Amino acid sequence: MKTKKTVFVDCNDTLIAVRHANRGEEAPAGFKAIERDGQYFHVMARPSAAPFLSALAQDDCEIVVLTGGSTRIQGLLLNLARLGRLVTDIIGYDLRGAAEVPENWVLVDDLQNGSISFEEKLSMLGITRKTVGETKYVQVVKQHCVQCVAFKGGEDKDPLSGLLDTVREKLGNTYQSK
Repeated sequence: MKTKKTVFVDCNDTLIAVRHANRGEEAPAGFKAIERDGQYFHVMARPSAAPFLSALAQDDCEIVVLTGGSTRIQGLLLNLARLGRLVTDIIGYDLRGAAEVPENWVLVDDLQNGSISFEEKLSMLGITRKTVGETKYVQVVKQHCVQCVAFKGGEDKDPLSGLLDTVREKLGNTYQSK
């Protein structure tokens, strides 16, 4: 049985800090190094990511990572950061169109309206200014999107757990609008 609420969450700079690296480059403190298919990365889980995802799971939310990157690579990075087990699914740009958009959903992302990458994520959900019109697009962003502060590694000065009430409120508002 599918849950009634879905939280789409961005990966890079939202759940994890990831840096492209050179072969043999030492990972900075707190980061883990990974190499796949000749690509080198340094990855650090946002300290508040696991508690945030766990709280959403306890709220019976389906958690889908929505990323402009490769589904496979993002899965590897999330697993290295020990967050992969906390998500229901990962949809990368290579699986564009694979996301089923339920009535009750929220997108948590470090980017927001006006950013090309943000608009590409919404287009992965079938939502574009062209398809829904400008007025509806602005309404969708206001009703379904939550912006977090980008995480680049180190201290998590703006933890994701601080967004839980906003996410829950947006899910509740869409649920009541049935």
